[in-house]
Amino acid sequence: MTRAVGLVCLGEAGNFGDDLILIAAVAAATDVEEETEVRYLSFGRPIDWAAISARLGAPLRPRPVRPGRDLPGSRRSELSFQGCRAVLFGGGGLLQTSHHPHTPYRWLSFLPGHLPAVPVLAVGLGLGPLSADWERRLRALGSPFDECYLRDGDSVTLAEQRLGWRARRCRDFVDRTFLDGLGVRPAAAGRDRPEVLGVALRRWPGLDVTDTARHVARVAERYGVDAVRLFVLEAGTGGPDVTFTEQVCRQLAGGDATVLPYEGVDLLDFAAAMAECTVAVSMKLHSSALWAALDVPILPISYAPKTAAFFDQPFDGLRIYDRVLPPAVDDDVVPRAAEVVGPWLRRALAGQVPVTRAMLSAGDRLRFQTSGTAVNIYRRLGRTVRGTIGAGSR
Repeated sequence: MTRAVGLVCLGEAGNFGDDLILIAAVAAATDVEEETEVRYLSFGRPIDWAAISARLGAPLRPRPVRPGRDLPGSRRSELSFQGCRAVLFGGGGLLQTSHHPHTPYRWLSFLPGHLPAVPVLAVGLGLGPLSADWERRLRALGSPFDECYLRDGDSVTLAEQRLGWRARRCRDFVDRTFLDGLGVRPAAAGRDRPEVLGVALRRWPGLDVTDTARHVARVAERYGVDAVRLFVLEAGTGGPDVTFTEQVCRQLAGGDATVLPYEGVDLLDFAAAMAECTVAVSMKLHSSALWAALDVPILPISYAPKTAAFFDQPFDGLRIYDRVLPPAVDDDVVPRAAEVVGPWLRRALAGQVPVTRAMLSAGDRLRFQTSGTAVNIYRRLGRTVRGTIGAGSR
C-alpha cells in the first residue's frame, strides 16, 4: 500500500460548509507529511485548489475520487479508497436520515472492508437526527470507527447512550484559526464602512417565505443597515435553497438586497463577501461558524439539533430567534478537529492503530444496496408521475 489517506466527506458538491471542511481536513492531513497523498470524495463541483494552497501557504494536491452508483452486488464504494493506509470520516452531518432513509449506509459504504484492515477515524462529525430503525441498526452493528470525535455534546450523548459507541468531543473543523489561515477576516472598521446584514437561509418545512422576509426586514430596520446580502450556502444548480432565498429577497421592499449563490471555484470571494457583514440572520451551521469566528452578532434560525447546539440552546423544533445569541463556548480541553487528525494519522501511518471497528458484512451491503435502490426508483417514479400530472394540468 502507498502512503495514501482516504477522506470520506461531501466534497465539491456545491456546499460551502462542506467545502470548508474538506479544505481543513486535507490541510490537516497534508501537514502530517507533504508526500502523503490525500484522496477525497468529489461530487463534481470543484474548488480552486491552487488558490486555496496559495492562501494557506501549503501545497495541497489532493486527488478527487468520484463516487459511483452503489448497485446491488457492487463493491465500487467499498473499493473507492483501496490502497489507503488510513481513512478519515467526517466533518459535517453524514450520519443522519433527514433527506434519505439510507443516508448512513451510503457514507459507511465507502469504508474499507475486512482485508486489509484499515483504521478509520471519525472526526468533526455530527450525528443525527436518526430514525428509530437506524438507531437500532447502528447499535447492533457497533461503532464503525476505531476512534470517534464528535463536534457537539448532543452527538456524543446520542453515540454513547443510544448507539453504545465510545465517543469524545472535538471542535468543528471550521473555526477562527482555520478561517484566519484562509485570510477570512472582518472588513476594516471605519466611518465609510457600510452596515451590511448577512442572511443565510435554507428551505425547511414550516419556514414560511413571508414570515421570514418580515423577520429579515425587521432586523435590517433595527440595525439601520445599508444593504442586505442573502448568501445561499448550498446552491447546487437552481436548488430549493436558491428558490426559497430568491422568494424572500423579492419580498424585501426597497433597499439594496442581493442574492449570492455559492460556487466552489469562488469560495474565497464568497467567504470574503460574508466577512463584510456587520450583523447576521443565520440558519446554516457554517454561516454561523464563520460569522461567530469574526465576532459578527447573529440572530439565529434554528432548525436542527446541530444549529441549536451551536448556540447552546435546547432543540425544540424550528425556531426564529428575534435576539442576538452568542455561540456556545468550548472548554480549552476540547481539541480542534484539525489537532485530532495529526497525532492519530501519524500513528495510523506507522501501523500503530489497532483496527477494532465494526464492519459491514457482504450481506449487510447487499441488503442496503437493494433497499436503497428500490427507494431511489420509487422516488424517481414519484417525481415523474407528479411532473406528468403537473404538465397535463397546464
